[in-house]
Amino acid sequence: MHRAAAIIGTLLLAAAITFAGQPNLLKNPGFEQTGANGTLPDHWNQLRGTPVTIATANPHGGKQYVHFKDTSPKEGISLESAHVSCLPGSQCTATAWARAADSSCPGLYVQFHDDTGRRIAERHVQLPAKRPEWTQLKVSATAPDDTEFVSVLLYSFMGSVGEFDFDDVTVTATDPPEGHRTHPIATVAEGQKKPAVDIADRLQLFFDDTLLDHMAGVDLKLHRPKPREIAMAFDKPWEGPSCIYVTVFKDTDRFRMYYRASGNKHPELTAYAESPDGIAWTRPNLGLIEFKGSKANNIIWMEKSLSHNFAAFRDTNPAAKPNERYKALAGLPSRALASPDGVRWHKMQEKPVLTQGAFDSQNLAFYDAARGRYAAYYRAGHKGVRAIRYATSQDFIHWDEHGFIDLGDTKPEHLYTNATTPYFREPSILLAFPNRFMPHRKANAKWPRSGVSGSVFMASRDGVHFARTFMEDFVRPGLDPANWTDRNMHVACGVVPTGKDELSVYWVEHYGHPTVRLRRGTLRLDGFASVHADYARGEFLTRPLIFKGKELVVNYSTSAAGSLRFELQDPEGKPIDGFAFRQCRQIFGDHTARVVAWDDTTDLSPLAGKPVRIRVRMKDADVYSVKFR
Repeated sequence: MHRAAAIIGTLLLAAAITFAGQPNLLKNPGFEQTGANGTLPDHWNQLRGTPVTIATANPHGGKQYVHFKDTSPKEGISLESAHVSCLPGSQCTATAWARAADSSCPGLYVQFHDDTGRRIAERHVQLPAKRPEWTQLKVSATAPDDTEFVSVLLYSFMGSVGEFDFDDVTVTATDPPEGHRTHPIATVAEGQKKPAVDIADRLQLFFDDTLLDHMAGVDLKLHRPKPREIAMAFDKPWEGPSCIYVTVFKDTDRFRMYYRASGNKHPELTAYAESPDGIAWTRPNLGLIEFKGSKANNIIWMEKSLSHNFAAFRDTNPAAKPNERYKALAGLPSRALASPDGVRWHKMQEKPVLTQGAFDSQNLAFYDAARGRYAAYYRAGHKGVRAIRYATSQDFIHWDEHGFIDLGDTKPEHLYTNATTPYFREPSILLAFPNRFMPHRKANAKWPRSGVSGSVFMASRDGVHFARTFMEDFVRPGLDPANWTDRNMHVACGVVPTGKDELSVYWVEHYGHPTVRLRRGTLRLDGFASVHADYARGEFLTRPLIFKGKELVVNYSTSAAGSLRFELQDPEGKPIDGFAFRQCRQIFGDHTARVVAWDDTTDLSPLAGKPVRIRVRMKDADVYSVKFR
């Protein structure tokens, strides 16, 4: 470093610990804490030169200080503080007490760094020669636009030799001036001013803007599953090209699968498979139903009127009878079935339980634990397209058929199936993966039937209103020509955990072909959609949230150059003391459950039960979910 290259700051002789009432951002500013070897002070890093030492003779404050002994005119000694968060536009002031009995003239630097840690600007001041008494130095500068961190550097210049001491170092920072912007900023003034909502400790996914009050330079992004192995090739004699309408769920001790087995010139059947992990599937030899003279198969039902669309689930209703722990809807119209073990089934009654629909699709039901009732979603015609009705029940026999689900103002489309299921990590959220059918398109001129399809993603927080934020396909036909024929890419009903940070979905490929099969696809936990920021940075601000818990947990991903910071605000948009961007540790990496920290604390219990906004600053990053716990 050269004196001529720097802007010389101001030398102060007055005593002060911080300026303008701003807190000291540095840790261990008086060098009272030392490492295991007792020399290098904690939270400081020596960059070059003869090792500094800790001394105790006549400190300025406390019990000790740091001593420099520079004997080389060709190399300086530099001791740098830990980098602390800093906002562009902040006025930063560094101070330190220094002394030197000889002609050495050490320097005090305030330094600014970008999000990679690279120094992008500095300003410094030097101690005049022969100052044997403690003398205070002060230097101030404005943080440039790319600033992420500020630090202090204590330095002996090259060509200057001698001994000197430093003690009681500070760095403070003001808030940036009103209106100072280096990237889009999310504010209450520019937001929708949505009222507070009580989210308690429920997991919050970003599949719509329900929680969001203002997005600036960010958007909501759909994420598609990564295709994995073929989970099941439907190649048994009792199966065939029209195998479809698959249901998958995780039971207490195994994963279970139910599907229509059909297409080989035999009546439609219902077949069953199971897996220890949701990845490797087997057909158990159940010995229940005879097919072509043998019971060595995995068939559980053989009645065309019901096997066409048999859709099963495990009943988690605490009041469910032991012989009805598993239930199903099947038939045109839908009838109710039950089972004690998921394999041996019986009709709960002969009479259909749902009647107001077309039912020529996969119609399904489940126990909606978040709302304490059974829910059903099924095929019906509406406004000239295939659509989805819903119904609710307290006993699975008597249903209130309410009407059609609400898709807002989205364009009517043929939704062939719905694959609606409670999300296993947050059952109050219903996920749905309807198969979007384009009946008049034909990609293969030689194929006997018209129509192509893919599956879309939508979700609901109340079971009635479903957000179709993303109109694009969730699962596309892709490069395989056999997926560009009718009724392909049907996503199975069921989202299941198949790894610590992984969930799986399944879909039918090659429908109508001899190679018909079920493929597994994977996403990260909560990875259906995210708030996304490009490299240029952006922010989002939530509506006021009333929570319970003591920590904020985030599921996120950044690039190697990306980052996140979190700020908690009051309903009016004022940062809450101790939880501003400046105090938030920079977050980067890829985690499904990272606890957000501000300085040395993660404890939010004093804010629980009060309306709080979350403001997030992002760069090349995705936020998939947040949760207070």
